[in-house]
Amino acid sequence: MLWVIDEVLRWDILPDAWSLLVRALLVAGGIIAFVLVVMNVILSLALLAEANASRALLPNYHISARLKRRIGKIMLAAVLAIALLFGGLEVITQVRTQSSIQTAQAEFNQTQNTMDRSAKQVLGLFTQQLLEAIDTNTLAEKGELGNLRKLLNSIQASFPNQPSTTVVIKATQAPYEYASINANSIKSNKQGQLFLSPQLYTGFPTKQETQIIKQLFSGKLVAPKDPLKGSVIKNTIPSSWGLLKRNNRAIAVVYLEAKYSPNGDPNLFNQDFHHNGPASLLTN
Repeated sequence: MLWVIDEVLRWDILPDAWSLLVRALLVAGGIIAFVLVVMNVILSLALLAEANASRALLPNYHISARLKRRIGKIMLAAVLAIALLFGGLEVITQVRTQSSIQTAQAEFNQTQNTMDRSAKQVLGLFTQQLLEAIDTNTLAEKGELGNLRKLLNSIQASFPNQPSTTVVIKATQAPYEYASINANSIKSNKQGQLFLSPQLYTGFPTKQETQIIKQLFSGKLVAPKDPLKGSVIKNTIPSSWGLLKRNNRAIAVVYLEAKYSPNGDPNLFNQDFHHNGPASLLTN
């Protein structure tokens, strides 16, 4: 019962060693039960054959008790050997899986630490001209769209784990509250002129992400305790975020997300890895 609760509800009641032992015993017990069912079927067929032989008046060949005991011991040893073999293989499989998960978790944490360091450096790359254009919502008018796109592309090319960068600003057009900008948001028309096509938000899908963004714009850091796969912020992927300020006012949230896959194996990425964001509020 405890093992079922531990595995299905993921309450982590049993130690890992006990969990592996119970799993191995279940596998071994299942194999023994299957073999016993097969033996019962064989015995039933043997009794049926013996009954038919008696009715046909076939000669009765006597099998010594010693031979019967030997056959019984051989069959019992074979059943135990098969059960132990499969139980042992199950334990080995689970140990290898746990080892792979632990390795992936260590790599996740290491990548996350790198992302926090990168975010601090990225915030310092925004020039005063860019900050002014972001603050006054005049990126196109001041001719800073090209510089912003170059900066966002260079971040991905220059920093470890090829992070993609998203800049979240306050929207000036009702009824929208926020707008997010990435390298793909800056496009050019047929005449080669750049224009901005941000993703607009009236709000974010989850209360947790809404609270994080809102608190960041008020100059406060909120650490997500639970896994978050938001529209902008995702703490299930190595990522980090910080604040752009101008004249001591928050003007934008900058979010960096690593191009990440544990050990190059996307299947290990299905584990419940997540982080709590940067340890302190990062600013330029």
